[in-house]
This record gives sequence, C-alpha cells and structure tokens, in this order.
Amino acid sequence: MTGDDEALNHHYSLDEPLNLRAALESAAIEFLDVDKDRTVVIYQQAILMVTATEGSATTAQAIDVELWEPPAGGNADDHETILAGFVEELLAAVDSFS
Repeated sequence: MTGDDEALNHHYSLDEPLNLRAALESAAIEFLDVDKDRTVVIYQQAILMVTATEGSATTAQAIDVELWEPPAGGNADDHETILAGFVEELLAAVDSFS
C-alpha cells in the first residue's frame, strides 16, 4: 500500500491442502511467484500478496491475503469485497479441478 494506508490482510485456514499456483492458473488469475511461500496476484486491477502461512504455495493449509495496492478509482468499501471475491474465486477453481 502507499502513503499512510493500512494494509488490509485476511487469514484463511483451508480444509484441504491447496496448490495455490494450480488454482490461480485454473481461475485464469494473473500471478507472479515470489518464493516458495509468496505469490503476487493481480485481481480486478488490485495487487494482492498471497502468503502460505502453513505449508508452501503448492501445499498450503492456510494463507494470508494482503491487499497491497487497490484498483485505481476504488473506494475503501471495495477493499473487503475484492479480498472476499478473490478467495471465493480461488476456492471455486480448486473445487472445479479436485
């Protein structure tokens, strides 16, 4: 985030291990691997950092999703919607290939 904005961060525990990269590819969501635990995601013109907090990006049992940069022109109320929509879309992609 830029300026004095506070980072918006959510933690999600998962019922089954998640291959984050495969789920992002399945959902056609743009991403860039940072390391074995972290992935930068572009979702609805927002930049998110997704970190596997238990396991790795290919075997995540829990993830943190942080809004790094909101979409241009968005308002603060949209931030929660963006994170919730991202997680919903990600988990729907997991369900589609599991």
